[in-house]
Amino acid sequence: RLRGASKIIGVDLNQEKFEIGKKFGVSEFINPTTCGEKKVSEVIKEITDGGVDYSFECIGLASLMEEAFNCSRVNWGKTVILGVEMHNTPLAINTYFLLRGRTVTGCFFGGLKAKSDIPILAQKYLHKV
Repeated sequence: RLRGASKIIGVDLNQEKFEIGKKFGVSEFINPTTCGEKKVSEVIKEITDGGVDYSFECIGLASLMEEAFNCSRVNWGKTVILGVEMHNTPLAINTYFLLRGRTVTGCFFGGLKAKSDIPILAQKYLHKV
């Protein structure tokens, strides 16, 4: 929300995490077990009219990294990999989508610059921003 997102969609098998997610700005929640035959990416594309501008994978499974990529909007969607993949599994991403403008990047610690960003975050937390 601080960056201007109109929708923040949380995805988890545990429905109770929606209440926790709301405290961090989650506005919608998808439990993959309730999607029927559809993939999560298909459901997200339906509710966002084509995909999200940014998707974040936080678990560390290659299959979920690919699914996060599939949630991103064609031509400009960005997927950020935060989870650490421990099984040495390669990603299967169609390079055609990369050529059309979608991107995948990794990020440690949210891209924070400890010296300058942590004091700012601490102030926001203290002032409940």
